[in-house]
Formats: sequence, structure tokens, C-alpha cells
Amino acid sequence: MQTLALALHELATKSRKYGALSTDFGQLSITWHTEDDDEGASFLVLVWYEDGLPPPEHKAATTALGGYGRKLIEQALPYTPNNARTTYEMNDGSLRCTVRLPLRTGAGEPV
Repeated sequence: MQTLALALHELATKSRKYGALSTDFGQLSITWHTEDDDEGASFLVLVWYEDGLPPPEHKAATTALGGYGRKLIEQALPYTPNNARTTYEMNDGSLRCTVRLPLRTGAGEPV
């Protein structure tokens, strides 16, 4: 869970410096829900969505948005004991990051 906390901290920091929280018009939405797959495994799905991102003024801003925090989300979280599945999609003016964490196996055992 420390890796998840660090990933959320990175998302928040970058949002404040370069993303939706750095402008008067940006919006941040953080939602979560649980879902079950066909085999009975349960997952927590966390969605971080930013809209109204300012256009990057220079390369440093673009690098910061795709730097350490993105590597942490895409490369470290999937290898934690919880085997999170992640997506990180950046489009013109928006960012969507999804983290899918197993809660229980198909046999009903907690992860």
C-alpha cells in the first residue's frame, strides 16, 4: 500500500504544479468502486481524472507529467504484492489514471 500512497502523492503534486489544480478552470475527480470478475475475484478500482489541463509551455512541464510519477504508476504498482493493474492516459487537456487492485481471489480468499 505504500506504493499506492506514493503514486497518489505524485499525482496530486503534479496536478498542483502542472495539471488541473494549477489553473482556475481545471477540475479533478477521484472516484472508486468495487467490481467482481467472472471468476469471483473482487477488485477496488480507483480512477483519477483531470480535465482542463493547461497546454505545456515547455518541455520541462511535459517531462514532469510523464516522469517519476508515471513510471511509478505504470512500472512499480503492477509489481507490488497486490499486483495492481494500471492505465495512464494523457490527452489534450485531460489525464485519466486507473488503478485496479485485487481485494479477494476467486476462491474468496483475501489478497
